[in-house]
Amino acid sequence: MRKVLQLLLISLLAISCQNNKDGFVLEGYLKGGEGKYVRIEEVSPSEIIFIDSIKLDNKGEFKFKYKMPYQSFYNVVVSPTDFVMLLPNYKEKIKITGDYANLSRTYMVIGSLESQLLWQLNDYSIMGVDRLDSIKAVFDELSKNPDTNFFKKEKQLLDSIYLNAYYEQQDFVTSFVEENAGSLSTLIALYKTFNTIPLIRPDQGFDYYEMVSEGLNNKLPENPHTLTFGNTVQNMRFKYGSPTDQGAVVTMGND
Repeated sequence: MRKVLQLLLISLLAISCQNNKDGFVLEGYLKGGEGKYVRIEEVSPSEIIFIDSIKLDNKGEFKFKYKMPYQSFYNVVVSPTDFVMLLPNYKEKIKITGDYANLSRTYMVIGSLESQLLWQLNDYSIMGVDRLDSIKAVFDELSKNPDTNFFKKEKQLLDSIYLNAYYEQQDFVTSFVEENAGSLSTLIALYKTFNTIPLIRPDQGFDYYEMVSEGLNNKLPENPHTLTFGNTVQNMRFKYGSPTDQGAVVTMGND
């Protein structure tokens, strides 16, 4: 009997270690979220998959454990328009904090390096959105008298400010891709936009698509995201040919 119990204990420990190896733990505290819910979704290569709905306790806290079959993206959703994306790795214990009413703009994440990379992308994008909103507000005010010389002069200046803001965002995402080769986070960087305009256009920056694909193939060759993106790049290769400079973008009022 003692030997049987020892064998059973060893088996349970092995299972526990295996589950820890294959999964991650997410803990959260969301201010103002007491008694409310968050949705956990996986962003797979082909679709968004509902995983669980979790009720926050009376302190606004929650805990979620998940055994993931492969590294992937996971959304923590408080509303259809407000969510954050995480990129857990095996055996990570992740913690997020923020305001339930404005999660994507207030959240912080610790315990997951690649989730922190996504936070950096999100934070810089928000800065770009705020700057774009300011530019648009000035443009809308100027547009009330569009036939004046003052409007033409100020619009030219505003176009220059707009282009600088675009190129700042572009420089950030291209540097991000170059510095984080092999991370799935580069897939998110690759599709970032500014004023709905791609920051890395495949017809003018296809070398970055190749760079992302090569990095993922080297580090995560069997990951479904790697394989799916590799097929995408293969199909794009016939269309876009050799890479060129990123080129110019449209100006305010002409996009």
